Amino acid sequence: MSAVAFAASDCSVYRRYQASTPENVRQTESMLADAGFQKIVVDPSDPGSLASQLTPYQLRSYPASGGQVIWYYDPDQCSCVFEGSQDALDRYQTLVRQQSDLAQYAAQSEDQEIESLNAINGTMFPPPIFWIGGSSEGGRRASRSGGHGGGHDAGGHGGHGGGTGGRGGGGHGH
Repeated sequence: MSAVAFAASDCSVYRRYQASTPENVRQTESMLADAGFQKIVVDPSDPGSLASQLTPYQLRSYPASGGQVIWYYDPDQCSCVFEGSQDALDRYQTLVRQQSDLAQYAAQSEDQEIESLNAINGTMFPPPIFWIGGSSEGGRRASRSGGHGGGHDAGGHGGHGGGTGGRGGGGHGH
């Protein structure tokens, strides 16, 4: 049970760290502004100010007569509080989802692009991980591809030497 609590607190610490990195703070603040949050400059060095008591880099809320007020405090980069309504929070969450979907799409598209290039010519566009390990997805061994252009068995025309074994390994690819 204590290992689970330790792991959970470890994740929480990491999430707080990630949220406070300058790049993530700039991105969050940009999306908050786009969603309609108002930027209010504060002086975090003033010991009597309420800003010194705020939790930084997290969306928080408090009840008000007109509904929930959502705020985000950045003591380091802008020394400001972003304040917005439930509607602004809904727009912000939509922006976060869109950004996440876009990043996921870009990652999938890149993987599909690499697969397409490998299907065209696996020796010209080798898979990054397997190429270093000595084999490609086509099941060919690196020792059979003789140097520049590969041997006959590797689909090349011979080319400059460099193969270390197998038939057609380099030279003229005999």
